[in-house]
Amino acid sequence: MTVRLDSKKTRGKNITKTVTVFSNDPENPEYTLSIKGSILEILETRPLTLKLQGLAGNGLSGSFSFSAGSPLDVEILEVKGLGTALTVGEITEISEGREWELQISARPNKRPALMKEKLVFSVRTSDGVERSLEFIVALDHRDRIVLQPKQNVKFLDKDTRKLLENGQPIEKSILVTGGDNTVEFEVIGVRLDERIADAFDTRIQVVSPGKSYRVWITLSQYQSKPTVLGKMTIETTDTVKKEISVWVMGQFRQPVRKTSP
Repeated sequence: MTVRLDSKKTRGKNITKTVTVFSNDPENPEYTLSIKGSILEILETRPLTLKLQGLAGNGLSGSFSFSAGSPLDVEILEVKGLGTALTVGEITEISEGREWELQISARPNKRPALMKEKLVFSVRTSDGVERSLEFIVALDHRDRIVLQPKQNVKFLDKDTRKLLENGQPIEKSILVTGGDNTVEFEVIGVRLDERIADAFDTRIQVVSPGKSYRVWITLSQYQSKPTVLGKMTIETTDTVKKEISVWVMGQFRQPVRKTSP
């Protein structure tokens, strides 16, 4: 039996793979084989995905460290971005053949978006082989005010069923933070439209004054409608992003009414 691993698709030094072996042994027709090993990278960086982050509309920039991940010394011949968004800046050799510092930047993006670009290194190792190495760079063009999670708030049937079981209120929350450390604001209010105003309650928790707030949404009573859906609007003191709206939904499985024969 031969097992092959494509090291180009696997990152990280410690690798564990599981293989199921089938045989004609009537007592043990199949068993699981665990294969462990290490992959030495020509160049490594941590974290595995490089990330540039900043406000949408502004350029992004950052500095990243690379080091030789195997006994082979490395000579960096060229570094380039495959897309049009990345610009490769100065590369500084910290330790000959072993460690480097690389400056990269990305052009502005008008709208908030998370994009990915490839950074390609052409290198020559001390065994005389020239290689091409790829790294992913995440470009996080952030909104001035960011909600975590970004999705709409959903109280699904599996959640609301607990109200029937024990009557305990159900709470979910959204973290409201600035897109970067230059943004300062306060969350000053929360509005629920009339479709959900009677079903949900809200409260604001200060996590870090001027920087981070948590908005809690509480469901205390089981509703008589199968679905309750409406908008929640978070009000802030930010001069640009004064309001942020998300949908809030609740599912309530109604009891089946028996009909007389």
